[in-house]
Amino acid sequence: MSLTIAILGASGAVGSALSTHILRSDLLEPFDRIQLVGHGEENSTGRLLAIRMDLMDAFDDHRVQIEVLPDVSSSDADLVVMTASAPMPPGLANRRDMGLINVPVFRHIAGLCAQHLPNATYIVVSNPVELAVKMFSDAIGRKQIFGMGAEQDSLRFARSIASSLGVSRHEIGAGVWGEHGHHMVPVWSSVRLKSRGSGKLSALEELKEKAAMVPLSARVQQLQSEVQGHLALGELHEAYHLTEESLPDARIFVEPFVTFKALHSTPNATANAVLNCIEAWKADDERILHAQVLLDGDLKGMAGVCGVPVRVGPRGWELDDYCEHLEPAEEAQVGEAFSAIQAFLKECMDGSHDA
Repeated sequence: MSLTIAILGASGAVGSALSTHILRSDLLEPFDRIQLVGHGEENSTGRLLAIRMDLMDAFDDHRVQIEVLPDVSSSDADLVVMTASAPMPPGLANRRDMGLINVPVFRHIAGLCAQHLPNATYIVVSNPVELAVKMFSDAIGRKQIFGMGAEQDSLRFARSIASSLGVSRHEIGAGVWGEHGHHMVPVWSSVRLKSRGSGKLSALEELKEKAAMVPLSARVQQLQSEVQGHLALGELHEAYHLTEESLPDARIFVEPFVTFKALHSTPNATANAVLNCIEAWKADDERILHAQVLLDGDLKGMAGVCGVPVRVGPRGWELDDYCEHLEPAEEAQVGEAFSAIQAFLKECMDGSHDA
């Protein structure tokens, strides 16, 4: 049976990069379809037509069908990747303001999707990812919606650990829970080294011990301050070098900030994390992702959005068993992150009604 993936916001940097990553991955079979979905305006459809032709010139050997749709009402996708959002004003960095701008956008698109694609699975990329997950879950059904932010953060954490140990990221399993943002929780107890070399195992234990010596928040604050000093002087190389020399858990908070300052986006890292999510959804096996989902008492009574480890497939997402095995300090950190996320979502929703 053929598979159809719709990309909402396909003309943006992330949507465009994602199309390329999917086609290059050989994930799709001949006559599977990618739908590049516009937002009902002629100029967006025109850009998507040009993107389609460019993709066909590059990847038509795979015989994947690439379609351009004016809006989601024409889609019949099995899997929808939500990358659309409102254009952000220059210099906007406040997540609450970003949320306030996107509330009406997310509400409108979620309503259309609920009407036209009520049975699809949705991978949310748009930021703030927790807000979009909440609004899509309320409109469509929470088990059909998951956000990829925690997976991207987990890949960054694994890469940072791998870099410190001198191994490939494929050798590291690691998880980041909580928010895709300031309230991330790098879960050291989840870190696994897949090879069993004693030297690397002891080096990993040393990293964990160093990380436990000084609270993460203090290390992130110090690193952020030093990096901002370099960026103020235009010293991008020095800023990156400083993050690369820091411990992996602090590094994942600050390094993306440096990249965003230079590129205003992280399209390839984001597209790669989404591709991981699509592969896991398509395989429908026991592999673990980390994703923002709307909990309803599933985990320690939590009712709200949080990044947690899940298994995903066409029937939706399910919590992974590891959710019940956090260390006490990590459980407290996740609880704090969960509370912060719900407070942020309430601010956005209340603020949108006041506007």
